[in-house]
Formats: sequence, structure tokens, C-alpha cells
Amino acid sequence: MGNESPKQPQRDMQALRPDLLEADDHKIRRVLAVVDGLADPAINQALLETLRPRLATLRPARPLRLTRLLFIPLDPLTVPLRGWRPSDPTVPRPVLAPIAKLVRSGLGDLGPLIDAIVAGHKTDAAHAITQAGELLWPRAAAILTTAPPPADWAATGLPPAAYKPLAASIAAVLRRAPQLRCLALDEAQGLATDNAVVADILGNIMNEPETACAMIARLVLVHSPHALPLLGCIAGAGRTSDEKDVLRGSVDNALASVLTHMERDSGFAHEIGHGTLTEAGVEVRRVLTLLREIETDKSFSSHWPRLKAIRHKLAEVCRTRFARGVREGLVAPLAAASRPVDGPAQTALESSARELRKLETMARKLGDPAGYDELLRSASDTVLTAADAGNLTPMRKYRLIEILAGPEAAEALYVKACGRR
Repeated sequence: MGNESPKQPQRDMQALRPDLLEADDHKIRRVLAVVDGLADPAINQALLETLRPRLATLRPARPLRLTRLLFIPLDPLTVPLRGWRPSDPTVPRPVLAPIAKLVRSGLGDLGPLIDAIVAGHKTDAAHAITQAGELLWPRAAAILTTAPPPADWAATGLPPAAYKPLAASIAAVLRRAPQLRCLALDEAQGLATDNAVVADILGNIMNEPETACAMIARLVLVHSPHALPLLGCIAGAGRTSDEKDVLRGSVDNALASVLTHMERDSGFAHEIGHGTLTEAGVEVRRVLTLLREIETDKSFSSHWPRLKAIRHKLAEVCRTRFARGVREGLVAPLAAASRPVDGPAQTALESSARELRKLETMARKLGDPAGYDELLRSASDTVLTAADAGNLTPMRKYRLIEILAGPEAAEALYVKACGRR
């Protein structure tokens, strides 16, 4: 035990990689629970690099610790070291652990207080995150503004010169983390953008490094595509023409980074293709909103040539996800039924049908209405076949047809059935 190499956990996890990639969702959650219980950074990092695409889809609630809380505002910006460049509005993952230790050491009495707030909570505890984050994020920003490089910076694989600009950019985001969180929460609830929050985010923006400005702009795009005008405010916030050029470059850098992420398989293709139907619908709406905002703002015309290919890719991903949703949510369970479905099964079928229609409504804006009509007809035919086999009561049949094909189709079926009597 004492002779074990420091890199042994990483090698052990690498040996497990093929099994983990093939594991089902339940096994992934069980493995993650064990690793979270160990709280070993080496094992954690080795495992997460293997499973990160799966975790992005599963989005499991994990123990809310100070380190995890610290980087919640930066989650959309973190990338593997091999995918990072100094000019990108992103943060390489290897720097998270040493920076977290540095921040922890500078918190003093505030550290135990934050630990007490998050104790027993997981990453789905919105109130605890907001309460503890408002204490942690501004203080962490102040620490990173003046702190020297961590003693273990060499372990990140980055040169010493990379620390100062990264720390400054991370600090700039953390200073605005409470306001950025408000912006994201408002968007999730369908609320209008709060101008006071926008003003706080823009406060002293011209004093931040260019890459930090791009990070802030990218976070706005990720969390609140309806707030695209905010980016115009950022670009126009400079006091001189040079400052405006720098800020405009930051906004363009952020937008280019978001579009590049969309063009990769790790972008919306993965989230829509492998997420739940509900998550897929939300992501399609978010992407469409952002694309529409870009298309209607001439100041972003330099990015327009990239949008056609992104829309085409989005349309393909939506069609594939919708077809799979029909198979998995309706066709397969009805085909497998050997007796009349019960209440819970009917509820699941109706939920799948509703989420399919939500996704279809958004996806039709990308084209191929005939294709979606055909898939919906196929789903309706499956319902009718199950009803003829005695696996759906008439009322349950009408309910599903009403959701899939509309109330007129359900009424026509009812009238036809009444005419037979």
C-alpha cells in the first residue's frame, strides 16, 4: 500500500475505461456515488475525463462541496487541457484543483461557514448554491486578484506564465457570478432580462482583460440567449475607440467560441441527441433563440455564414432524436404490452407524447414538416393497433390520439366509434 505510485489511481481508472463507456446509466450513477464518497481528486479527475460526455447527459446531482460550488459559474467554460488555448474564453480543467486549494486557504473563517451552508446538499439545491455562492464567489475573486501561483501549479501542465491571466479572467467571472446566476435563473423561468442585473454585469467591464470580457459574454450567451442585446452594450461600453475595439473583439471571440461549440459533436448534438425529450426541447429552443438573435442583428453579420450549416446540423439532430423518442416512448412500450396498460404506464405514454409534440413544434421551424407528419402518423397508428389488441381502453386511446394528432382527430375517432354502435 505504501509503495503505490501517486499515479496508480489514474492508471486503475484508465483500465476501467472500456467497461465504464459501455455501462448503463444506473451503473454510471453507482460508480459516481462511490467516487464522490472517496473524494479523491486523482480518481475523480481520471474518471470524469472518461465519463464527461455521459455525465453531461445524465446531469446527476452530486454532493455540493466548496470546490464544486466555486466553479459552478465556470462550468460552461471548462475544457480539457488539449482543447484549450490562451486566447480562448475557456478554462482548462487541470487548473481547477490547485486554484480551489488556493482559494480555500485564503477564505479564513468564511470557509467553515460556507461548508456549513452546503453540508448535506447536492448540486440540485438551488437555494443553497445561491446563498453560499454569494458569500464565496466575490471573496474568491478578491483572493485570485492578488494571490501568487499555487505551489502545485506545475501539476496542471501549464507554464508559470499562464497563471496570472487565467486567475485574472476567472476572478472577473466570479466577481459577476451572483448577477450571472440571476440572469440565468430569470431566463429559465421565462422572465424578462433585469436591467439592474445587466448594469451590475457591465460595471467596470472595460477594466477587465479581453479574454475575461469574452468569458463573461459567452456565459451570457449560454445562459440567456434572449439577452444578446447585452453583448451590444458590452461592445459599446468603452470610453475610447480603442477600448470599444477591444470589447467588440471580446464579444466576437465569445460568439465565435459558442458557434464552434455548436459545430462540434460535444455541443448541442450530444445534449439533444442523448438527453431526455424534455432537455432536448429546451436545448432546441435555446439554440434557435440564439441563432435568431444573431441573424437579426447586423452587427454580427460576420458570423452569418456559419449559421446555415449549424441549422442544418440542428435539423438532422432533431429528426433523429424525435424518431428515437417515438420508438422508445410510444412504439416500444405499446408493442411490449401483453395486457391493458395501467394508470402509471398511461401517464408515461402521455408524458412522452407531450414532450414529443413540444420538440416537434420547435423542430418544424427548421424544416421537413412532412417528415414529422409521417412520424406522428406512425405513432398514432401504433396507438390504434394497441387499442385494437385490447391494450388500451377507448378513453386512453382517445387521450393519446388527442395529444399526437390533435383534438379533431380524437373527436373523429370517437364519432366513428359511436356510429358503429
